[in-house]
Amino acid sequence: MTISTDSSIDTTMDATTEWQAANTARSALYRWFADIFARELTTTTLEQWQQNQVYESIHEAFVSLDLEEQSNRVKAAISDLNKLPKQDRALELAADFAQIFLLSGDDSAPPYASYYLSEDKHLYGEPVKQMRQFLKSQQLSLNPEFREPDDHVSVYFMVMSLWINSSNNSGSDMLTLAQEQVEFLDSALLNWLPKFNERCQRIRVQTDLYPALVALAEQFVIADREALSTLVS
Repeated sequence: MTISTDSSIDTTMDATTEWQAANTARSALYRWFADIFARELTTTTLEQWQQNQVYESIHEAFVSLDLEEQSNRVKAAISDLNKLPKQDRALELAADFAQIFLLSGDDSAPPYASYYLSEDKHLYGEPVKQMRQFLKSQQLSLNPEFREPDDHVSVYFMVMSLWINSSNNSGSDMLTLAQEQVEFLDSALLNWLPKFNERCQRIRVQTDLYPALVALAEQFVIADREALSTLVS
């Protein structure tokens, strides 16, 4: 029996292993953002972030992506919550969540692609149809308990998480997948996410947590897109 000494085999295996490991981390971060923007932070989650330093491990992931500045802003916002009475923190964040994401008009930042991509700012526009078609094409399904339109920002983050997991399990070609995800991020998310972030930064709220998280989310998507593009090229 002849044992191959072709180093290209080991190189390919190493690249595949690294790609799968990176995808595991990418999927987790996209899922984390999806959960954050889907609903108000609970008192339990908030206490875990503050007391058990749960965010510290997440922070390290963002530092590795050169997003330390944006993540430090989130850390500072979490720390600043200690200035509020403990019993009021979750209520203040719920009020901020409603002010930014749930109200209508110029004093909020609706988390829907249709709002930013249509001239009349109407909801349930073309992005909803496009997302439904994409979900069908990728055989992906969302939690039926999530009642928001399909162009809600959380849906885009969840789609990326599910798509990444699905591709890891199916063994899809990494270059093809990376190119497809670059195109998706460009055409479905980055064409409106910066406008959404800009609007969030202008909303007057009691705490900086949600504006900081939106700013971090935008930069995370940009960094992920750049990493995928580098891999393809």
